[in-house]
Amino acid sequence: MWKLFGVSIICFSLMGCLFVVDSKQNAGKTQWHEEERAQLVSGQTSVSWVTKTLGTPDRSSARDDGSEVWRYVNSRSKETEIGMFLLFNIDVSSDEEETLVIVVRDAVVVDHWVERG
Repeated sequence: MWKLFGVSIICFSLMGCLFVVDSKQNAGKTQWHEEERAQLVSGQTSVSWVTKTLGTPDRSSARDDGSEVWRYVNSRSKETEIGMFLLFNIDVSSDEEETLVIVVRDAVVVDHWVERG
């Protein structure tokens, strides 16, 4: 009985000892926003609008059928440091990346989609 009571007291006293020491969120690089992506219309949006609005793509590659694939990347990261008393700290970090892929042919957007990873 006393062991259970002792363990309970230790558990309750340690509950408030886990805390976030520091949290940083970095927006990273943003080349496109959802509002701009929503304006892309396959078969209608011109290449000049894409380059004027989104700028130069991060990567581009040519296909055998004469079309090109343009990739615009958004990236962000989050770092959090969690501490337990003054005994130890744990660093937790995560990176997110969204790539807007646009297929163009004959100066018009043929297809587009977002890859997340």
